[in-house]
Amino acid sequence: MKEYAEELASAVDDEWSEEIRILPMRDGEPDPERMPLELLAVLRTGERREERYSFGSRAASLPGIAASGGTLKIRRSDFPALDVQKDDKVVALDRHGEPVFLVRMVDDRSHHRIILQLEDAN
Repeated sequence: MKEYAEELASAVDDEWSEEIRILPMRDGEPDPERMPLELLAVLRTGERREERYSFGSRAASLPGIAASGGTLKIRRSDFPALDVQKDDKVVALDRHGEPVFLVRMVDDRSHHRIILQLEDAN
C-alpha cells in the first residue's frame, strides 16, 4: 500500500508542484541558524475574497481588501530533515509577483507530507 501512496504523491507533485523558497525567520528577522531553501511543492491557495472592515457603522466601513491563505504540501521523502517553523516565510517563485506567505502552523505528523498552513504576508 505504501508504494501506491508514494506513486500517487509523485504523480500529484509532477502535475501541481511549483518552485517555492522557504525563508527561515526568528523574531521577524532572518534566522542565521537555518538556511533558506528552494524546493518544489504543492501550493494551494484559498479563494481570494474581499474582507470589509467596519467600526460599528455601515457608512464608516473601509474599502475591502483581498485576503487569503493556503496550504503548502511538501513530500517528506524529498526533505526528511526539513525544519520549518511557525512565522517562517514562504515565497511562491512561479507565481506573478512572487507572493509571500507566513507559516501559521506546521503539521508534520503525516508520514507522506509535511503540511504548512499559510496566511498572506503581503
